[in-house]
Amino acid sequence: MPNQEFQDHIIEAKIRLDSCGGYAATGLLFRIMDDSSYYIALVSGKGYFRLDAVKDGAPYPLIAWTEISNFNENNINLKIITNGSFLTFIVNGKWIGEVSDDLLLFGRIGFALASYEDEKQISHNDQYTCIAYLNYISIDSRLKKIEEEYKKWTDDSNIDANERLRLAETFAVMGEAVKSLEQINRAWKRRDEAIRSVTISYTEVRTRKELLLAARMSFHIGQYKEAEEYINAILSLETDSAEAKLAFSEKIKVLYELKRFDELKQFVIKNPFKINKDIDYYILIAHTNWELKEYKESAAAWDQAAEMDKENGVYAANAANAHEFAGNKKKALSHFIAAGKIFLNQGNNAELAAIMPKLSALGKKDWEARNLAGKWAYSIEDYGKSEKEFAAAHKLRTALKPSPQADPAAYYLWALVLNLKDRNKEAIQLLERAVKIAPDYGLFRFKLAEIKIKIGKADKNIAGEFKLALKNFNDDDEQKRNMANYAGNLLRSAGDTKNANYFFNTANNDS
Repeated sequence: MPNQEFQDHIIEAKIRLDSCGGYAATGLLFRIMDDSSYYIALVSGKGYFRLDAVKDGAPYPLIAWTEISNFNENNINLKIITNGSFLTFIVNGKWIGEVSDDLLLFGRIGFALASYEDEKQISHNDQYTCIAYLNYISIDSRLKKIEEEYKKWTDDSNIDANERLRLAETFAVMGEAVKSLEQINRAWKRRDEAIRSVTISYTEVRTRKELLLAARMSFHIGQYKEAEEYINAILSLETDSAEAKLAFSEKIKVLYELKRFDELKQFVIKNPFKINKDIDYYILIAHTNWELKEYKESAAAWDQAAEMDKENGVYAANAANAHEFAGNKKKALSHFIAAGKIFLNQGNNAELAAIMPKLSALGKKDWEARNLAGKWAYSIEDYGKSEKEFAAAHKLRTALKPSPQADPAAYYLWALVLNLKDRNKEAIQLLERAVKIAPDYGLFRFKLAEIKIKIGKADKNIAGEFKLALKNFNDDDEQKRNMANYAGNLLRSAGDTKNANYFFNTANNDS
């Protein structure tokens, strides 16, 4: 049997698992094509089932860990029915899951044991972390028997609705909305049939938790009207439960997707304290007010979102656009500057490029806006514009009384532009200003010393400047070694062999 291949079959195995005080799982491999391609069905010692497909060594889950009701790890009876691409799983006589997958259609059978402990458990004479005993296994490949079992375990009358709902929750966590909805609907159908069979008066039973799950899965696949029906059903039951509070937020999303913006606005007005005002809420409200051409309200909502996520430049940029449409150009410029700084720090040149026309138009007389324009121009190697913008920013800033603190990074980039144009005297002045403002920033000090050496303006303290610069560099050891070597070469070219050797030795010792 170990080398025998099967296509469709019924496997039944009785297994006992000893987790040895840790966390372990046991089960079966089936349709084993080779060592790197197979299905593996596992039952964990904590009472969960899982199915994975492994192809060419790459695993992916078909059914993530799903709870097994009334589980006993000392008595695991695992049944697997394969019928073409359809795979069904029964644990201890109860249906636990099903899935359709045609990745592997035939192969061998194997026994599986897995430990999930980070460290070896001390047990059984230090030999094992866990133990599994395969007490019994049978494989039935008769087509008629397979058809009978397949029919039995796909008939909803043999499957507990709660088991399908557990599987639905698993598929939801996996992002498999269609599969989740299928299990929910079949569970509801099974429950309805059971109730109808014992009572004349019949009412559908849908719990708030189930309705919320169905709503979210429907929303996920774009079935917004169906999602709304489920949400309304929750809100018709009561409005103070945990599920109802979540349903209020879900309804906002649905109304937005259905483009019923006026209704969405009224819904929010009527339920101000029942809606979770998280960042997603403010984003939806901002978009809704924008669609209703209520730009002041849209700007206020974007302000909230930008405040809640201060590293998201898109929120700041959207707030700026809304403020501009609302006629508040001062606030619009403030938000465009904030967005520009975020995008610049993140190296997000595409978003920075998108806001530059507005930033330049609104910020002609704002020194921070002109500074950002100078940095942007430098990044796209438009050095003429960069110099112009930095000069304008400097003039605007120094005209203010009192003058705001200068931006040392702007002085540094401006100096680099002048250095490229061989205007090194001016470049040195700018770098000296940058070093004065940020004396602990090594790059500014290093560039200042470099230019001084190259144009013959180095003094006796120049080696000390390099040492201070390297001391204040970041923690990138490779960069430090490279800069130490470069400083050594610069000093050697200036005739300072002693200090040059110091930097060469520093670079070698660091490596």
